[in-house]
Amino acid sequence: MNAYKVDSLVNRKSADNSILGKVRDYHEAIIKKHEELGLNVFKKSPVLSACDREVTLLERHTKEKLKLLMFGSNSYIGAINNEEIKNKTIDAVKEFGIGSGGVPILSGTTYYHEKLESIVSQMNGFEDTMLFSSGFTANLGAILGLIRPENLILQDRLNHASLIDGGLTSGAKMIRYKHNDLKDLEKILEEYHKDYPNGILIITDGVFSMDGDIADIPGILKLAKKYNAMLMIDEAHSTGVIGEKGAGTLSYHKIEDKSNIILTGTLSKAIGTVGGYVCASQEIIDYLRIYARSNLFSTSLPPSVCASAIAVIDYMQNSNVVDKLEENAKYLRDKLRANGFNILNTVTAIIPIIVGDEYKLTIMSKDLLDKGIFANCIFAPAVPAKESRIRINVMATHTKEDMDYLVDALNEIFKKYDLK
Repeated sequence: MNAYKVDSLVNRKSADNSILGKVRDYHEAIIKKHEELGLNVFKKSPVLSACDREVTLLERHTKEKLKLLMFGSNSYIGAINNEEIKNKTIDAVKEFGIGSGGVPILSGTTYYHEKLESIVSQMNGFEDTMLFSSGFTANLGAILGLIRPENLILQDRLNHASLIDGGLTSGAKMIRYKHNDLKDLEKILEEYHKDYPNGILIITDGVFSMDGDIADIPGILKLAKKYNAMLMIDEAHSTGVIGEKGAGTLSYHKIEDKSNIILTGTLSKAIGTVGGYVCASQEIIDYLRIYARSNLFSTSLPPSVCASAIAVIDYMQNSNVVDKLEENAKYLRDKLRANGFNILNTVTAIIPIIVGDEYKLTIMSKDLLDKGIFANCIFAPAVPAKESRIRINVMATHTKEDMDYLVDALNEIFKKYDLK
């Protein structure tokens, strides 16, 4: 086996502190070897057909068209290529054209934007919602709109990069507590709450994007109230995946009192399109419409995107697709555990399969394609190097035969590299 691993930590800095030195080093140290081995992990993303249970990939090295089972998509309920939803999107394009034509507060709001904001508010049980161009900008907008350098942010160590970037950019003091560890969180709150009266924001993912486990929202909320802190929850991988009819984390935990909660989310995962949102009290949303700069100074979503999201939420709420997703996810989790794979503590459709050897994982990424499987290989710094992994995303459209084939293929690949 070639002793080579994907290592994105190596070239973050230049030896001579120049701007382009690290760029040249990157191409020499990583890209050249990467290309010699015919891999698809780093240099350029593979080109795919419409995201569905099965996809066609144009293999950029051989120019072959490969038919693959898709186990690497965030389209959990398989809505992206749904015919009825596509037709509703087409109708909106015919009526409103291809874009909105302006920022939300000026000329960029249509009937579809207002309707989607209302539907998302109702689904999550909040007074109001505002839309953003992505989940990333929604997180930045909420954090930078509300937080100032004199405040304190407490973040779960496994929070999404957009939440971490928002915290760093805000200028506030930021402390990252141990993953889902309420004792560590309370220890930090006890130490700092007197220095930041009514100025603490706790931030957590609802479902964690790399591990597939669920935040202990009731426990965190209890601490937030005890120490007069606000709680912000990122719903990116919760919506459409957990809760009643896919309503997300607060529904899953049956949280009724949302008075000190801000909810952010994305339309790009289970919803299958693009965009983000923030749900909160009317007062907070009214404030953020002016002070969330990633909304105020960014052109609003195309009306057709909003129409797509409305149709998907209707599909979620009026079908059994979320139940089917959970059924599939449980089937695959149980089968992987029965076969001895380490999938951590996942209880959702995100299933990490720990490899731990970055050299072997780099080459395994090609083995997966050779076996007709598209799955994502995750390396440091996205996860600790010793927990490098194949991240499997289950879809409601997968069959038991698909999942059985995946497990058989993984068994063969792990045996090939003498991995437990």
